[in-house]
Amino acid sequence: MANVVSITVAYQPDPDLLEQQLRALASQVNMIVVVDNGSDNVSDWHSRIAAGARVLRLAGNVGIAAAQNAGIRFAQEAGASHVLLMDHDSIPEPGMVDALLAAESRFLSKGVNVAALGPVRIDRRTGSLSGFVRQQGAKIGWVTCAAAVDGLVEADFLIASGSLIPVAALDVVGLMNEGYFIDHVDTEWCLRARDKGLAIVGVCAARLSHRLGDSVVRVWVGYWREVPLNSPVRNYYMFRNTVLMMRFAPMPWVWRRTHVFRLLQYVVFSSIAVAPRWKRIGLMAKGVWHGLNGRTGPLTVLIDRTTTDGDAV
Repeated sequence: MANVVSITVAYQPDPDLLEQQLRALASQVNMIVVVDNGSDNVSDWHSRIAAGARVLRLAGNVGIAAAQNAGIRFAQEAGASHVLLMDHDSIPEPGMVDALLAAESRFLSKGVNVAALGPVRIDRRTGSLSGFVRQQGAKIGWVTCAAAVDGLVEADFLIASGSLIPVAALDVVGLMNEGYFIDHVDTEWCLRARDKGLAIVGVCAARLSHRLGDSVVRVWVGYWREVPLNSPVRNYYMFRNTVLMMRFAPMPWVWRRTHVFRLLQYVVFSSIAVAPRWKRIGLMAKGVWHGLNGRTGPLTVLIDRTTTDGDAV
């Protein structure tokens, strides 16, 4: 019998959204853990935490990876069989966790060990449904549920929020890389998991209402694409951690090429369309430099306290 502990990392959360999330989780998991990552607005939401939920108060903003690890360690000590990672603004639809567990059972019955299973994300601002990213030959592409086999997609990585991770997989792969602080924490962990031979699975029957980025713009790149926008400081972490991954993570060459191309796209896009342009470009350059020099941890200046959620960029 599964013993699922949800771990929500909260940093300046919207009290209404957090309350909605915890109500939705109450009937789906065995225990709810909220890790407060140094929020200033605790008095606005602490009293609205569901009865029985556990709150772990951290001394300050230690980053998404360290906060997730604090919750994971608590869950392991509590005897969890699985942890469900959640951002503070994601809301699971009914039956999400059961669908993820059922999918894991199908893989285990085939003798395939699973590192993580994730839902289809619904961007509540646009209503768009996510696919799952997978290498296909010499290309990296999105696989939608229309192309899924029996409603399941073997993916290369998952966004952390909504991901169900067996504790046994954490014993094999290890915890999240705290040096990344934020951005690509989930990507780097999935790369390690795939390198260990574990499966990453997208589950079409599981749905999660989510928000990727601080805002979204639509751009034409041969087709219309929704691009999430974040603060300039998040651009720093994305560039730095991408370089770190390319240097140290077990990554196929196709993924390395794709990441280089993606960074170049961001530079061009930010130079043309996204203010404050020069601030963004400067922090991107600093991120590349720090990545090449192996710098990890938080950027100690210009921290934007409104945007350190757990999303991959």
